[in-house]
Amino acid sequence: MTQQTLQETVASFDELTAKRMGRLRRYLRTHPRLVVIGAVVVYLLLTLPGVLITASMPGANSTGLLVSTLAVSAALLYRRKAPMTVIILVFIFECVALIIAGPQGGLGGVGMIIALYTVATSYSAKRTIPLAVLAGSFQVVLMVLMGYPDMADLELDPSEGIDEATFSRIVIGISGSFVIGFYIAAAAVGMNVRNARIHEAELNHWARQVSSLAQVQERNRIAREMHDVVAHSLSVMIALSEGARVVAKRDQARADEVLNELSGTGRAALADMRRMLGVLRQNETGELEPQPTGGNVEQLLEGFRTAGLPITFTQSGGELPEDTTFQLTVFRMIQESLTNSLRYARNVSDVQVRLERRRDELRLEVMDNGDATRVPSVGSGRGLRGMRERAALFDGTVEAGPVASGGWIVKAVLKIPETDAKNEKQKTAKE
Repeated sequence: MTQQTLQETVASFDELTAKRMGRLRRYLRTHPRLVVIGAVVVYLLLTLPGVLITASMPGANSTGLLVSTLAVSAALLYRRKAPMTVIILVFIFECVALIIAGPQGGLGGVGMIIALYTVATSYSAKRTIPLAVLAGSFQVVLMVLMGYPDMADLELDPSEGIDEATFSRIVIGISGSFVIGFYIAAAAVGMNVRNARIHEAELNHWARQVSSLAQVQERNRIAREMHDVVAHSLSVMIALSEGARVVAKRDQARADEVLNELSGTGRAALADMRRMLGVLRQNETGELEPQPTGGNVEQLLEGFRTAGLPITFTQSGGELPEDTTFQLTVFRMIQESLTNSLRYARNVSDVQVRLERRRDELRLEVMDNGDATRVPSVGSGRGLRGMRERAALFDGTVEAGPVASGGWIVKAVLKIPETDAKNEKQKTAKE
């Protein structure tokens, strides 16, 4: 997976998230400034009528009310950049407006509702809920101190059991409940939005993690394939070139055959490298060549025989599973094992390659009878590590080491893919 593919994966996840929203939400999400200005417009539409009514009353400070209202509007323009600073300013200006308006000023609080919502989208509930309760309670106390509710023009009949003090407490309790309730509701809506954003951010994070992991796995797979192709092909080509040099003086026809095999091996290696490197090309749309499978094993063995390895191949228990990944794993394991025998074994007179398929597993064994003293290794150990990684894909194991009588052996056990194992059982049952 290339970097472009990674970006496209994350982008497609963002697009999928956007599709879950309505058109209005998608539009507002892509135009944050419009949302900020819209909130200020809503505040003015809800507040200005009450301000104008209060300002028209006798003795009202209309200039002070208007200045406080405009100051709150200006502060709300920066609510997303500095939510805590804005809510403090809004709280101060609305308290000033309550003091100026006196008992006729009503409850107000629209600016605080918007500011609390913004704070709740940025901070945890441990901060926003106590902040909403404290702000609402302080404003209710301030309204009571300023003479709210104004009972001057209200006449109550004591015979009905409700005096002025009782009625005043009821109004204050209801009004205070509404103020604090609206503030808590605004904070709750903001917290819900915040949680949704956090959840979306986590999903995006995991999408990036999964994409990154897939990218790493793809790089490892390509590196493993490149190692197998290069190590195998170069080893065979070196052996063929040395053989051609030896037989050229004695048997020109045989030398021509070896050189033709050398050329074919080089072309095949070049084609394999082009196929694998094509995966890394971002703008390539052509179809890639198929990977080698179990049907190519005989051709692989024939190439090693031409290079000088006396190979005996034995297969029992039936054909390989149809799973192409499984067949590629077997192919690469045989290729790597024979490549090591070709590179490091001395005086080899017999190389045994055995495949045994059982009910739920496949056993692979590659053994040569070279001298106990092998050519010193010049590799990095990537080949054996790659075989073990391939075997792990099928819950298998790989063991490699010297044979007591001389030579080297590689043993691998692979679990048959579940679908192929079931098909084999059904086939056996029918027979």
